[in-house]
Amino acid sequence: MLNLKKMLLVGGMSAAFALSGCSMLNHRSGDRSMGRVIDDKTITSAVKHDLNHEPVYKFGDVDVRTFDGVVQLSGFVDTDEQKNRAGEIARQEEGVTQVVNNISLKPQGNNLQPTGRDYDHDRDNHNNNNYQPAR
Repeated sequence: MLNLKKMLLVGGMSAAFALSGCSMLNHRSGDRSMGRVIDDKTITSAVKHDLNHEPVYKFGDVDVRTFDGVVQLSGFVDTDEQKNRAGEIARQEEGVTQVVNNISLKPQGNNLQPTGRDYDHDRDNHNNNNYQPAR
C-alpha cells in the first residue's frame, strides 16, 4: 500500500509538472517567450516589406532586426533623408516600441582612399627583376 501511495504521489507530481510547462525550467530572464519571438519576426518582416516597397528610395543595403519590439536598422544609404525615411517607416509599424537607427551614409565622390600599402605597377610585371612577393 505504501508503494501505491508513492506511485500515485510521483504520478500526480509528474502530471502537475507536465501541465505547468517544462519551458519554465529553461526560461531565463533575458529570453523571450515564443509569442514575443513570433511578434518580433512579424515586425521584422513587415518593416522589410515596407522598406522594399517604398516608392521614393531604395533600401537594398539596409538590414532589419527586432528584439522585444525594438527595431534595429543597420546598413548603408546614400543620403540623410533616406536614413530618416527608413526610421520613419520602421516607427509606423504596429508593435514597434523603439527604433535604433544605425544606418550609415555611403562614402560619396572620389574621396575614397585605398587601404594598405601603395599599389606598385611594377609588381604586376613578373618579368621585372625587382619583383618580390609580399611577406
